Amino acid sequence: MSASIKPEILGKRIRIQILSLLLFIGLAQSVFPQKLYWIRAEGGERNEYVFFRKEFQLQNEAQRAEIHLYVDSRYNLYVNGHYLGFGPVRSYHAHPYFDTYDLLPFLKKGKNVITVLAMNNGMETFQLFDNKGGAAFWGEIHSGTERIDLDIQSWKAKKSDGYDASTPRFSFAKGPIESWDVRKDKGWNAEKISLEEWQSPLPVGNQADWGEMSQRPIPYLTKEDVRALRLMGAYPLKNKEDFYTFRVLTPDLDIGQYSVGHPGLAYTYIYSPKKQKVNAALWWGEYFLNGNKINPKKTETPSYHRQEFGLELHTGWNELLIRNKVIWGTWDFYLSIPSNLGLAVSPSKKMDDADWFHSFVPLESALEKEIDKLDVKIGIEKAKENFPNQWRSHNRQENTNPAKDLAWMEADLAKPLFPSSAFLEPLIFEENPTGICFFFDMGEMQLGQFFVEGDFPEGSIIDIGFSEELNQEGLPWLYKRHQVGAGLRFVADGDQKRYQSFKPYGARYLKVTVRNNQTPFRLENIGMIRQVYPFETLGSFSSSDPLLDRIWEASWRTLLLCAEDSYTDTPFRERGLYAGDMIPQMAITQAVSGDMRLVKHSLNLFQDMYRSQMWEGATNRHEDYIFSSLIALDEYAKLSGDWALVKEHYQNYKSLIGQYQSRYENGLVKTESIFIEWTTINKKDAVMTAFEALYYYSLQRLAEWADHFGFQQDKEAYIQEATLLKENVNSKLWDSSQQNYVDGIKAGSILEEKHITSTIWPTLMGVTEPKDQEVIIDWLKEEILDIGQDTRKEKISPYSSFYLFALLYKFEQSESVENFIRKHWGPMALHNDRPTIWENFDVVNSDIGTSSHAWSGHPLFFFATETLGVNLGFFKDFNPDLIEIQPQSETLSWAKGTVVHPLGPVEVDWRIEGENLFLNYSAPPGAMVSVKPKGKLGKLNLVLNSTR
Repeated sequence: MSASIKPEILGKRIRIQILSLLLFIGLAQSVFPQKLYWIRAEGGERNEYVFFRKEFQLQNEAQRAEIHLYVDSRYNLYVNGHYLGFGPVRSYHAHPYFDTYDLLPFLKKGKNVITVLAMNNGMETFQLFDNKGGAAFWGEIHSGTERIDLDIQSWKAKKSDGYDASTPRFSFAKGPIESWDVRKDKGWNAEKISLEEWQSPLPVGNQADWGEMSQRPIPYLTKEDVRALRLMGAYPLKNKEDFYTFRVLTPDLDIGQYSVGHPGLAYTYIYSPKKQKVNAALWWGEYFLNGNKINPKKTETPSYHRQEFGLELHTGWNELLIRNKVIWGTWDFYLSIPSNLGLAVSPSKKMDDADWFHSFVPLESALEKEIDKLDVKIGIEKAKENFPNQWRSHNRQENTNPAKDLAWMEADLAKPLFPSSAFLEPLIFEENPTGICFFFDMGEMQLGQFFVEGDFPEGSIIDIGFSEELNQEGLPWLYKRHQVGAGLRFVADGDQKRYQSFKPYGARYLKVTVRNNQTPFRLENIGMIRQVYPFETLGSFSSSDPLLDRIWEASWRTLLLCAEDSYTDTPFRERGLYAGDMIPQMAITQAVSGDMRLVKHSLNLFQDMYRSQMWEGATNRHEDYIFSSLIALDEYAKLSGDWALVKEHYQNYKSLIGQYQSRYENGLVKTESIFIEWTTINKKDAVMTAFEALYYYSLQRLAEWADHFGFQQDKEAYIQEATLLKENVNSKLWDSSQQNYVDGIKAGSILEEKHITSTIWPTLMGVTEPKDQEVIIDWLKEEILDIGQDTRKEKISPYSSFYLFALLYKFEQSESVENFIRKHWGPMALHNDRPTIWENFDVVNSDIGTSSHAWSGHPLFFFATETLGVNLGFFKDFNPDLIEIQPQSETLSWAKGTVVHPLGPVEVDWRIEGENLFLNYSAPPGAMVSVKPKGKLGKLNLVLNSTR
């Protein structure tokens, strides 16, 4: 198999392969660790950060220096103050991966310090699927006759005092918000510090929970400082309100705990020097002022984080009693009242009280039921009589939520300090009486670790909030979704010049506040360390329609943001790996890059992700995605030729099919929970037509695998099951009067509502009888002319449009697809100067969905495989040893670009001139090529590789 790859690219790949081989040889000589260590034998705790430190002297320059490391959950590695990287690759404990770094460029004669800042999530997230807390380091440094052992037992360790372990989750999918008081960890990375309070790491007691370690299976992610492009403005913070807050944590170690509500009570008294009506703001809950229930004001633009109230206060102390259902792991309560009205807050009716509130969240079912039944009008004293114990005091010294602080604290936009301009020079402030608020634009959506540089007096609070979109005021849209707390905090120690977030985040727009300092400060730089998979962009596309060109560019830009140490759905809200998302993602990747290593790694992760479903029949909220992983594995093998991976995982999918034999009802497979589509489709505990098609298609792929590996008995069983299922789908779910499929059957009855996805999937996946296909295609063409406008209530979403396009192109309906893409992807591509592709068709005017979602980038794939015409498979026949060029388009006059085929890059350039189609192509030397235009292009006179 040959490929025309540029000499410089080929040379680069050869060098990488040689280095990888040398690295492997070196690793073979290393001693793999037998144990993992932490600061206690029990392992890590919730949101726990631990410093590990290795000090040593070098008399001579080092000749060889490598460190290998693994941390559960994540690490940041520093050598002599230089930041080397973030890791490890996401994995399950059954198959952990370690990283390897060359330390030579960062070592020096004399004293050297290696520091690892390690974090244990202490909870399940969509990035870190399980957690224990443990670390392993090993390696050697050779310097002349010196040998420095880097085994973790020779290090010192210390728990961070500065990281707030009680911060709430960033979202349902991600771990806790970062809030770091660096003063409490001052000097943690300095060359000279006292190690008096540091300890030797201890072996954790649950060593059997980790499987055998393997070398990192993918390249290291990019590590590029990207400076904010534009200062959108700098303003003083308003100081017209006083804020009173408290936090109560509830269980949040997994999505189940996180979603459970826990009733709680809280109270305080508000002192007023006179009878007056006061405008106040409160968090969510039931509020009773002096025994009377109060309700929030109606506003034109409802807020997810703040409600406005009018408080009728009498002279003296007014009681405020609160009942709330605490959900999402935390009760981060906020009250704001005017600063200039002589008001005071105290749970004990004391002026200048250090305490602000008392709360009662028992987390005991019997007491929770009593709270639900309580007549809250009875007032504070009676409530305390009902619940005399377990009240907790909250005072002004407690940590606050940086995300909510940023959302509640407003900039005084009437008093600009700096205008909007390119961010080129340091921002210097001689005075900062109330705090300064900055707004920045990164220039485009980024994924990476935040950094801020400058001179900040000790105790300065630096809060960074971030968003994908701007709100109606043209400012970063914080809390666009009410359970996404996009913020983090540093409290400066007065020495460090650079503060850097531990974890990566996705963002374009920043809101940054600097407060709590009365002396001058200097903001020199702010931005993100871009941290994405290092794909090489080999593919390209341009056409007679510049809008389609922009859609291609935005789609690839979005894919890059959703590719890190696995594929992810979005860089912002979740950063989760989903099999349904990955099918279009891997299609896009092949078309532009051809680098399948991240695909393979993600496919291996799915085996651990779905192991309990495959072997134990456990339920999953996305049952269809398990089968999507099978389809992704099949497409990967066809593209890469890596059938060994299919054989490795074959038994997993065979077992999965076995688990589903008990799901049959009247010849159809019933599911408990599936995704299928972001629409109103009624898909819970039902037989769903779209899933039946997916299951049928999976059986067909398994039959092919079994045939490939010589498992004839398995093959016959899969074919038999698929044949019966197809018959039942067409006899029980086909609506002969409407000539399309119903959504499914629930509780024995046909679902009345009907969605086009329920017809698209069986038609594409081979269930539909050939005689019915033509009428279906005509019906679909009419249906998609108007899909509706209500977000997630349309007839179809970007997700299932991938399957719609595959089907319509199969029947040479390129005009319908091209016009649909222009109508629904055009607004995304024109949204701003560096757009990304949205989760839904309307994200800008809706609080639902993310603005960077790779499953929606699939028009790029069809531009490559249909407009340019280079066949890459995906629901159609594909021969990896043949380059098939079959362009089709009804609305374009020319198109050109490069598509990465498994045999190598293929360049295609076609143009219509009169009755002629001039088509030039360039393929890898020796490759077999077939050219057969389709549709309108197929009716023209074909002129190949003309020199005109």
